[in-house]
Amino acid sequence: MLALIPWLVFIHILSALTFFLAHGASIAMAFKIRGETDFARIRAMLDLSASTIGVMFISFLVMGLTGLVMPFILKIWNKGWVWASIILMVIVLVQMGVMNDKRYKHLRRMVGLPYMIGGKNFPAEEPASQQEVEAHLKKLKVGELVVVGYVIPMIVLWLMVFKPF
Repeated sequence: MLALIPWLVFIHILSALTFFLAHGASIAMAFKIRGETDFARIRAMLDLSASTIGVMFISFLVMGLTGLVMPFILKIWNKGWVWASIILMVIVLVQMGVMNDKRYKHLRRMVGLPYMIGGKNFPAEEPASQQEVEAHLKKLKVGELVVVGYVIPMIVLWLMVFKPF
């Protein structure tokens, strides 16, 4: 079983890299869309971001599964850094889902794109007014996204590398 560890580490890191590369479209969109007023450009950015969701989901799932399997094989489930890493990544997953629902899925609906709420797909609706969309865009702050999507994973990486407890 220990011979599997280098492969699991490789797959774990590769899936993390793949996740962050696939997520790049969404990250760029989050920063750029706040200053946009053209509905066609907003729709294009939202569609580009959504186009990578399959790769993001699969790579996150593989990263999570390898991250859960390795402590079993290595018999290190009693280490605090393992549990802290798992808890932090669950927080990231839940918080990103909540932020996406409130911000970008709502924006998709507002600009007349098909959208999803609670795992259920809805068809495009009549777009909201320019003023409503601009007001929603002004409320989009990226600070929370940076903390949840970058700082917390950076802490998890630190925990995995330095194993402080």
